[in-house]
Amino acid sequence: MEIDLSGLYQRMQSAPRPVLPSGLHRGIVGCGYVGRAVAASWRGAGHRITATATREESLASLKPLVDQAVRFRSDEPDNALAELAGCDGLLISLAPGGSRQAGEDAYRSVFLDGLQQIRAALASRPASQPLQLVYLSSSAVYGDRRGQSTDEHAPLDWTHPLNAVLAAAEQSVRSLRSEAVRVCVLRLGAIYGPGRDVPGQIRGAAGQVVLRNGDAVGGWIHRDDIVQAVDLAFDRGLDGVFNLVDDLELSGRDLADAICDQAGLPPVIFQAPSRSSGERVLNARIRNARIKGQGLVLQHPSMLAWSRSVSGSLA
Repeated sequence: MEIDLSGLYQRMQSAPRPVLPSGLHRGIVGCGYVGRAVAASWRGAGHRITATATREESLASLKPLVDQAVRFRSDEPDNALAELAGCDGLLISLAPGGSRQAGEDAYRSVFLDGLQQIRAALASRPASQPLQLVYLSSSAVYGDRRGQSTDEHAPLDWTHPLNAVLAAAEQSVRSLRSEAVRVCVLRLGAIYGPGRDVPGQIRGAAGQVVLRNGDAVGGWIHRDDIVQAVDLAFDRGLDGVFNLVDDLELSGRDLADAICDQAGLPPVIFQAPSRSSGERVLNARIRNARIKGQGLVLQHPSMLAWSRSVSGSLA
């Protein structure tokens, strides 16, 4: 007797997906650019997924990707986060929305107020119920270290108000650690990848004056390597703080020069504005040895190599 595979696949897509024997109930708070890529990975592994978004239009596009989509805004008190209490694993990926540069009030609302609501939702869990929690933080918490080598033991920058909020948010998340709860904090570099073509933006500025300090060294990470690291954290039950950047340790000027050279373009002309006492600067050579020691092998160890591969595929 022949089996109608096409009909079977259609029924599998339309019916509620059972959790596989190896699958778990996992939650994603803040299912945006990175969260959706993580959801795709988890879906392929057979996990049941509950995810949040801030806008109704985002919820509509999220529903085909997850089992349950929930609206969550940190500035609203009546969020339905009770479903998170039943999760075996939780990814927290918060970021201020909007196209403008977010200020301190927005940071406090998203990170501190938002985390308070998440903590309240998790408070109903039995104390003995295991939970793996992964929190996506930012390498910006290190601030201006004048280009020094920076591992996870380096002091955080509590002087700039935005970095202080990020550092306080890390403390809030890490305080959830217990015998049953493992908390992994990933300090991300600036993100590039599909839909975030940083090399393309740099090429677009070739030969132009950019009002920015080109001598500061920052960290970068490809979206797909974030997904890899998140999966690794859940699979291995990671606990603690890990820097997550690629292997590129270049100043903004050197990075732009290399990308423009690849394309045969004139360099970007960096012109540092007069620095005010409140300027936010990340200038640190961030080390990624600790997360590599857990088994992470970067798919994209350098933005320059990724830029060449993308340019080659478009040629």
